[in-house]
Amino acid sequence: MKNWTLQKKWTYSSAISIFLSFLTMCVILYFSLFNWMLISEKKTAQNTLNEVVQSLQSKGPFITIQDISRNRTLLNQIVNQKQSIRLLNKDGIELLRINDASNFPEYSKESSTEFQRDVINNQLVYHKVEELNFGTFSGFVEISHSLDSFSELMNYILIAMLIFAVISLLISALIGYSLSSILLKPIKELRGEMQRAKQHKFSEKVNFHYSSNDELGELLIIYKELMNEVSKTINRQDEFIYNVSHELRTPIQVVEGHLSLLNRWGKDDRHVLEESLIISLEEIQKMKRLMEEMLKLAKREHAEETFQTSILEVVKFLQKEYKLIHPKVAISMEINPDYFVTIQPTALQQILRNLIDNSIKYNENDPIITIEVTRNAKNMVISLADNGIGISSDQITKIFERFYTVDEARTKSKGGSGLGLSIVKMLVKEYKGEIDVESKLGEGAMFRVYLPYTTSK
Repeated sequence: MKNWTLQKKWTYSSAISIFLSFLTMCVILYFSLFNWMLISEKKTAQNTLNEVVQSLQSKGPFITIQDISRNRTLLNQIVNQKQSIRLLNKDGIELLRINDASNFPEYSKESSTEFQRDVINNQLVYHKVEELNFGTFSGFVEISHSLDSFSELMNYILIAMLIFAVISLLISALIGYSLSSILLKPIKELRGEMQRAKQHKFSEKVNFHYSSNDELGELLIIYKELMNEVSKTINRQDEFIYNVSHELRTPIQVVEGHLSLLNRWGKDDRHVLEESLIISLEEIQKMKRLMEEMLKLAKREHAEETFQTSILEVVKFLQKEYKLIHPKVAISMEINPDYFVTIQPTALQQILRNLIDNSIKYNENDPIITIEVTRNAKNMVISLADNGIGISSDQITKIFERFYTVDEARTKSKGGSGLGLSIVKMLVKEYKGEIDVESKLGEGAMFRVYLPYTTSK
């Protein structure tokens, strides 16, 4: 049964259950009918015996065969009911027999005065002996009531019940199969939906609908919630892989640049060697912090910490970094040293680095980038303007989408993936901030990042 389908199990179990219920009812009904009809046969035999005794006693002290034959009603009753009557003297010798339809047992002085059911010469009968006294006669009258009709009727009823039981088994199996097909149809559809989700790597939405408010409806709700969680987990995993690969490029480039410098001639200059090793170690530490931060973002498990990050220090660090990897990039700034924002330093570096990379990538001249910081009632406003090619109005709403690129041919030549601005928006949103952009084609772009702030440490 382990390899049976649920429909097969349901069909067999419902068929057997209905069959056993029907069979139990048939057994109870059969034995009830058997006992009721047996009692009825006993009453019929007792009534006949009473009428015979009464008839004989009413004839007085003298009675003849002609007197008995004149009682047609009683004789017809005895014949129709397949009964036999016999008169016995005190010694048990048979004197008279009326009708020979039913067999008698051998007489015995210990014969019971109650009805007994026996099989005599392969015939089932009820028999009883009763004392009889009228006139000078003293003896016994005995009745033998045939139960052949009773046996035939009970056999007929038994056969009919067995036939009905078999029919009920077939009908219950058909009903069970039909009901299981109807009731299991949503489960089969749900199974198909699960297989489809598996084939599409859980990226497809659940299209299965079931409106009934029952256990299956609850199961569908749980399944949809589970699928949403699985989909979110997969998306977070994909985001983590893409984001980490994207964000690690710059630190790796810095380390690679210093190692190349050392390999060419820097290893002979102690000052350059020391500076390159320090910067490389700083970049490695930064990569470690970046990995931790990206893991938190992927799991959505940001600790409720109050960060106080100096915007000026972060921008100075980026100036130094880009001076090494992009010497032609000019980054100017106008930042109050007392301006701090409530964001992880590595996260702010990621945001500004991606915006700077975007300005460099979409620029046909030597990049000039200006970073200014102002403050309003709620947020610090970090503005980053460039002299790049700008963004058309129909593309401004799409640039923060993952994998979207403004100029596909240009992006491929620059090695872009379309992830930078989507990471920026994700980070800003994680730290309860906002971002917007103003741009026109040929006039550069202005990005504004709004982040919660503290005035000083």
